[in-house]
Amino acid sequence: MSNKRIFDKKPLTIPELIQKLANKGLVIENDARTQKYLRDIGYYRLVGYGLAFEQYHEGQRLGKYRQHTHFKQLLNAYIVDRKLRLLVLAAIERIEVAVRSIIIQTLCEKYQSAHWYLEPTLFKSSINFSHENLLKEIARITRKKAAKDSEQDKGRELFIRHYYQHYTTPDYPPSWMLAEVLSLGSWSKIYEHLAISKDRKNIAKQLDLSPITLESWLHSLVIVRNICAHHGRLFARKLTMPPKKDKKLPLQKNNAVFNFICILAWLMKEISPTTQWINEITNLFTELESDLKYYGLPASSLDALEALKKPYKQSRFDF
Repeated sequence: MSNKRIFDKKPLTIPELIQKLANKGLVIENDARTQKYLRDIGYYRLVGYGLAFEQYHEGQRLGKYRQHTHFKQLLNAYIVDRKLRLLVLAAIERIEVAVRSIIIQTLCEKYQSAHWYLEPTLFKSSINFSHENLLKEIARITRKKAAKDSEQDKGRELFIRHYYQHYTTPDYPPSWMLAEVLSLGSWSKIYEHLAISKDRKNIAKQLDLSPITLESWLHSLVIVRNICAHHGRLFARKLTMPPKKDKKLPLQKNNAVFNFICILAWLMKEISPTTQWINEITNLFTELESDLKYYGLPASSLDALEALKKPYKQSRFDF
């Protein structure tokens, strides 16, 4: 017999939603302001931040908030989380640009070809990757089959459109054009599946990492990047794909966002030694009115963030 039930919950008005929160023990200071936030943010989104403030027994939710929990605490967690996502995305953008640039420059120079990625022997296959599927993804993302002057053609990046209009060989654009259209996830898989160990080492050492660490960190950043890009919650959330522990970073067993802040801070300083990114993170966390443990900071203290500010050696990047 199936344990599945019929979903029969009825939509509630905003005043009814406020009453529902109050019935669960949440302190509502200002009905008018609460109505505005529920309208603009949404009840379901905000109560996700309330999960950390609920009462639990043996891991089960009791349907009540802890005593003296205020709506403004949920709102504060939401606001800090929104700002954090923007800072995390900003760091990942810098890192993504640097990593794909290093991959492309390294392999272009070694193989003396802008189209090194067309050589299948440079890649190994797995359940999640094949050279054939890589080319299919490139064809899809560059809209290779789009008819001239069609809506698909007009929607291409200008440089991609120019390539397909003026060149017939090779079949696909040069790798430095692909850098601007392929996702971080694609570059992560490309790096993982480079068949020649020396290629992986030559790329990783430019970031002062081992290949296995760079591979792990790229995969991890894809996960957190997708959460942030889709406006997901980082607050009080255990994340998948923990990054490999390396460089004496204080990574925690509880894979919360702090672990990703550690590797982002390390990579940001490797790319740009004068970065103030970790200072921005530290300043933001001073705005959080609830416990820092909800972001995975050890001992619920900013000391762990201060430790990440130690200067690194001079890098070849500083922009």
